[in-house]
Amino acid sequence: MEQIKFTGIVLKSVDYKEKDKLLTIFSLELGKITATLKGVKQEKAKLKFAAMPFCFAEFVASNNNGYLTITECYQIESFYNIISNYNKSITGFLFLEVSCIIMQKTPDEMWFLTLINFLKELEFGTANEKVLQIKFMLKTLNKVGYGLNFSNCLECGLKFINDVYLNLNTGELECSTCFGVNSLKLTKQQFSILKLIDSLSLTELKGVKQKDDVLTEIVNILKQNLNLRLGSNIRSLI
Repeated sequence: MEQIKFTGIVLKSVDYKEKDKLLTIFSLELGKITATLKGVKQEKAKLKFAAMPFCFAEFVASNNNGYLTITECYQIESFYNIISNYNKSITGFLFLEVSCIIMQKTPDEMWFLTLINFLKELEFGTANEKVLQIKFMLKTLNKVGYGLNFSNCLECGLKFINDVYLNLNTGELECSTCFGVNSLKLTKQQFSILKLIDSLSLTELKGVKQKDDVLTEIVNILKQNLNLRLGSNIRSLI
């Protein structure tokens, strides 16, 4: 039986049989994989920590005709500050859930590093959680080919001067002349905040200070757009 080693982060964990867990792991070397963790629901199981979402570790697994069973786990980071804080955990689960949706069974080093960097910023940084949610969803839209153009209307090509709309059919930003029936009007404040957050690096987000209700409105708009682009209902954000 072949033994394989990989570095990964647990995206989700579900009960499997009487004492086991079925893990979805995003690995650096293999992409998104599924692996069994046997006996982990027993009281004295040594690898209980490996079944926890956010467990970032080096894994060893036996490979039996494509079926992976975790045999060893060496934790790199637990992201405890995320798990133990309600607001941070909501944001962290958004990162995991979306990554689980968009990742495939092929390696993606860039997104792996993106996910880890966002989790580290959430764990150790001081940026507002909702600002991080907005940045992550903007990053995801770029990743899946629906990045927002904050300079020009993608319908007529003219620069944005007056009102700006988000077309939920296409996922594109449009001007007040080109917007369609299924379009959401963005306030000037919402548009400027989105544009600002999109332009900043992850470490610069701590400087974004906005009222919670304004950020919540933007999060809900992006969630609605992202749900349509991914064809999935993001459950992490209530």
